[in-house]
Amino acid sequence: MSSLLYQPAFNEIKMRFDALWSDEAPERPLVWAEVPKNPDQPISRADHPLTLRYYRATRGEWKEHMACIDHWLENTLFMGEAIPFYAPDFGPDQFASFFGAPLQYSDSHPETNWVESILETLEGYEPVLSEENPVWCGVRAYATALAEHAKGRYLLGACDLHSNIDAMSALRYPSNLCMDLMDCPEEVARVSAAIRKFYAPIYNALYEASRCTPETGTIGWGPFWTPGRFAVVQCDFSCMISGEDYKRHVLPGVEEEAAYLDRCMYHLDGPGALRHLDDVLSVKDIDVLQWVSGAGQKPMWQWLEVLKKGLAAGKALHIYDITPAQVKAVHSELKSRRCLYQVNAANAHEVEDLLDWLKKN
Repeated sequence: MSSLLYQPAFNEIKMRFDALWSDEAPERPLVWAEVPKNPDQPISRADHPLTLRYYRATRGEWKEHMACIDHWLENTLFMGEAIPFYAPDFGPDQFASFFGAPLQYSDSHPETNWVESILETLEGYEPVLSEENPVWCGVRAYATALAEHAKGRYLLGACDLHSNIDAMSALRYPSNLCMDLMDCPEEVARVSAAIRKFYAPIYNALYEASRCTPETGTIGWGPFWTPGRFAVVQCDFSCMISGEDYKRHVLPGVEEEAAYLDRCMYHLDGPGALRHLDDVLSVKDIDVLQWVSGAGQKPMWQWLEVLKKGLAAGKALHIYDITPAQVKAVHSELKSRRCLYQVNAANAHEVEDLLDWLKKN
């Protein structure tokens, strides 16, 4: 597959990502830009496929949502290294739902969901992935349907898998798991190890359902492409725990997932998780760092000390929610081609100007 209907330069983009993964950086930092074909008529929030995606997915309104995807594709220019893709997600905590935690919605917030905790105690718990589980069946069926819809036009993205101890947090409830870390750390370690064994089988089943191949490659919600297996690795629960508990209960799962995947990005979410930065950067199989500064904090691209530390550790960077003018300022500080800038641009001219400037600087 050398091209996609909505990204005819797919083959050239593959080579730029290959350069990012190699010892030789690409000719310039990568740029991900999605801009409206008609700047006077951008796609409204209500018409974007990220709106109500979980709601429609879990209710089987797949044809309606595929029409929404079509509208987005037909009215968007994918510029720089942007590759059109869509993931068959049922919700942020779907990994825990695969083990029986029911998905929950609020009528006032239909654009997200969560799961109801089902574990009163960790004692004696053994996770089981049932082939009859409705969410597990649904995600795979949705992936298969989307793969047929996507064929030759866009890629299917890797699912958002809040796995390892994040899944335990959802199954047990975060405050209860925090107490377990003090009261029964051996049980936490036991259950965590049991849940982690399902990561590769779950990823593989979704990879096959999505009809991914080395030719299509894989891409994730952290928008990096590789011919092999890519995903975002994370532990949002880590903001609640000490460095010692991170090393004992989180790091083993992170290392296992990063080693299993061909390429991965680590999603470091919030100031409370920043204490674990050195441990994250110590994982040799993590390829990309994404820092999320959190609500009420300065934008992530202004945390130059964090970004420079990631580059110094040999990680590429995902820098997002940034304008072309801000990219120029940040690039002048970082001076690195091992970055992907996901920019907010109003029109194609702004992106073309940025690409030209990055080539020269």
